[in-house]
Amino acid sequence: MSGEDSKTDDDAKRDYLIRTFSRTKRKDYENYVVNAVWNRLGMRDVKPVTQQPVLCPGKAYKFIDLYFPQVGIGVECDEAYHQNEEQHSRDIHREITIIEVLRQIHEGDYELKRIDATKPFAEFEQSIDDVVSCIADKVNEQKANGTFKPWIQAVDDWRQYYADKDRISVSDDIGFPRIVDAVNTLCSADYKGYQIGWCVPSALRPVYGDEYRTRFPKLAVNGKAIASGWNNRLSPDGLHIEEYNEYNPDAVDPVTSGQAAHDKRITFAKSTDPMTRQSSYRFVGVFQRITNNDEGTRKRYERIADSFPIIRA
Repeated sequence: MSGEDSKTDDDAKRDYLIRTFSRTKRKDYENYVVNAVWNRLGMRDVKPVTQQPVLCPGKAYKFIDLYFPQVGIGVECDEAYHQNEEQHSRDIHREITIIEVLRQIHEGDYELKRIDATKPFAEFEQSIDDVVSCIADKVNEQKANGTFKPWIQAVDDWRQYYADKDRISVSDDIGFPRIVDAVNTLCSADYKGYQIGWCVPSALRPVYGDEYRTRFPKLAVNGKAIASGWNNRLSPDGLHIEEYNEYNPDAVDPVTSGQAAHDKRITFAKSTDPMTRQSSYRFVGVFQRITNNDEGTRKRYERIADSFPIIRA
């Protein structure tokens, strides 16, 4: 890697760290703990994630204060009881974003370490050191057996990211500024402008015929995402989409098995990154229409693939 490329990667990593740790600045104890853990760890090839969304049983969410995805360790700062209750209530009622659904992990997929901020100072500091030692031990164990994957913060440029990839995936933590950028990447095309939110791109048809359409809905996980009267909702686990008309329930057509088989959508949802506050189109999967809801007033789509091949010329 050239010195210029290395500087670019380092700058991207710096910008990420500034954004991720600024998310806790209004929570004094949590802010102290997450910064202390990160700085005492002193491993710049380990990625920290603040406010990591966790999908719990019953499709409820909670947010881990600090998470290290490479070793599967989460850190929680336990503050005074009433403060925890207030935050828990805010988390429950907070609207989770599309991007957080894509980044989510499941309860039981990680090891949780708690730091009790109500303990005397010496015990409090020792508990931070103990957690840091645990994380370091896990990292060093992976490095010793050759399984550690160092953190490389990619520059947020979809062209560079997909230059040597053969698939687009829901795990790709990157978005497209415009519809045309997503379509050009998927089809290796050179459209100059593309604003149609639902169609079969001509560059896709030679490979798949009319089997797939690209879809760019205004989509929400909770609340409303209304466009021309249509409300589109993504389930919290990211596996289903419901569509219904706010003003005309009869606008939903019945579905037959033949229609369902030919209604497959390569779906990109517009969402705002909770850290950068920048909006982009994110791939959320390939969805196929299934049965309507029991009342027949909502279309239902099920995710049938979490990746799709990129067409190379």
